[in-house]
Amino acid sequence: MGVIVKAITYTINHDIKALAGTIDLLLRAVMSEHCMRDQILFEIKVVLNELIVNALCHGNNYDLNKVTYVTLKFVNKHYLYISVKDDGCGFNQNLKKSSLDDYIEATNKSLCEHGRGLIIVDRLCDMVRLNRCGNKISIIKDIQ
Repeated sequence: MGVIVKAITYTINHDIKALAGTIDLLLRAVMSEHCMRDQILFEIKVVLNELIVNALCHGNNYDLNKVTYVTLKFVNKHYLYISVKDDGCGFNQNLKKSSLDDYIEATNKSLCEHGRGLIIVDRLCDMVRLNRCGNKISIIKDIQ
């Protein structure tokens, strides 16, 4: 996609109770590197929250001995790359882009408490990719 301007990786090895402070730390890192509109910053906050919660809760099963890695990269000063990787064994990622609308409809009809995080992330980002194992998600967000 282009030249990486800056890359930072954070290791999170604490529980969900400290998530708000972690998100604030990550957002300060983003803001220190790039000035952006409040709406974009809010969307990044939502994306980080959804991805990290998924990693801590579903990937690491709240196990304080497992680690979550968050990487932030600024690409060409116009894009933010975020990856979140957990120590879990991954999940079945057979959800293809073509079936996303069906998945959204089924999730909404079931009134399930879980399942909307990745849908929200998909809607807020320009690109979403999962690794083969299913324990790492990467996104690209236009920050202009």
